[in-house]
Amino acid sequence: MVPFPFPLNETDIQNKRAQIHAALCASDAGFSQIPVSSIRRSTLSALLDLYDQAFFSGFLARSYGELTVTLSSRLTSSAGKFVFFKDPSRRMQCAEIRMSSDFLFRLKDGPFLLNGLSAATPQEAFLLVFEHELCHALETALYGESGHSSRFLALARGLFGHTETHHSLPTRKQAAAQKGIVVGMRASFFYQNRMLEGVISYIGKTATVMVADPRGPYTDKRGRRYTKYRVPLSLLKI
Repeated sequence: MVPFPFPLNETDIQNKRAQIHAALCASDAGFSQIPVSSIRRSTLSALLDLYDQAFFSGFLARSYGELTVTLSSRLTSSAGKFVFFKDPSRRMQCAEIRMSSDFLFRLKDGPFLLNGLSAATPQEAFLLVFEHELCHALETALYGESGHSSRFLALARGLFGHTETHHSLPTRKQAAAQKGIVVGMRASFFYQNRMLEGVISYIGKTATVMVADPRGPYTDKRGRRYTKYRVPLSLLKI
């Protein structure tokens, strides 16, 4: 038994989600835009409070000494992450749900597929990612740990109608690949009024390009030396 209504039917889930979506967009003009231009800290706090009351009857607030929601620009391969900390007595002390601003601010035209559900807008996609992380917070509060087990999926399905545990939101690497930019290919770019050429070794918010340089600080297995440059994707020539 869990201390909140479970499982919920599809109509209840959709109604609760729609009410939260409407409340957040009405209170935060930046969040309501497409693409999303900004999101206030107060909106992130309201997001947690609204879900906790609507779906968990305040269970999360009672379970954690502190549970916060933050926006992270460092999350570029995952759209969200749940982390928690325990005190020496193993009691849940504080936890954090980190949501990726990198994904949120890049999303434009839906639909997006997340957790087995379709989201028409970036805001709806954001809520579905948040629901997934909420399930990790809930499972941890109930059982002391969380993963993507059958127990987790049962919680996600019964609370939010999720049927899967992954999303298809494009990562930076995937978005770059659609433009023909991939790791391992040669590319050139202007730097200090000269054209440099090297090999792309990593793609994130920028591309990491390794350029041959006899005095470079990086060495490959054959002893060849390189200098590393981080280049905006828009400045690469391939």
